[in-house]
Amino acid sequence: MKPEQYFLKYSFPCAHVLVEMGSIDEKKFEELKENVLNNKVMDREELMILFPSAFRRIMEVAVKMKKDVWDVDVLKKYFLDEHNMYIDAKDGNYEKYGSHFRDFCKVHKAKVVHKEGDVLTVEFGEKSRNVLSDILPEAEVGDTVTVHQGFAVEKVKNE
Repeated sequence: MKPEQYFLKYSFPCAHVLVEMGSIDEKKFEELKENVLNNKVMDREELMILFPSAFRRIMEVAVKMKKDVWDVDVLKKYFLDEHNMYIDAKDGNYEKYGSHFRDFCKVHKAKVVHKEGDVLTVEFGEKSRNVLSDILPEAEVGDTVTVHQGFAVEKVKNE
């Protein structure tokens, strides 16, 4: 998977917030949706313009790792290890939101416990949430996946 595809899989769930903030319009949202669902590679510059807060944070991770901002290891480190820390620190716009929405914005490792059509029921910790499998249609009951907002994003190994 190319870094642009990996980034979009994790960032697309936030695109509705960009619409609400007026940063993108519905047409751009639909374009992002089509690109993520069809695994299209988007232009790096455009992604950096559309998701400036994410890239500010990813650049910090890249500097710490002494790697390029588009290195897949940097993107994984950000989304799987550091994304939630920025949310907990109420970095940027996260300070405007309550704890429930901030938790919804976090990336969680979760177990798929039920699947009905394109809706997965996942459990993590003491919580259960329904998420869409649009980005990860191959997810099945028993899989461990990452979830970001209302989407299952990627299968991961259960640790």
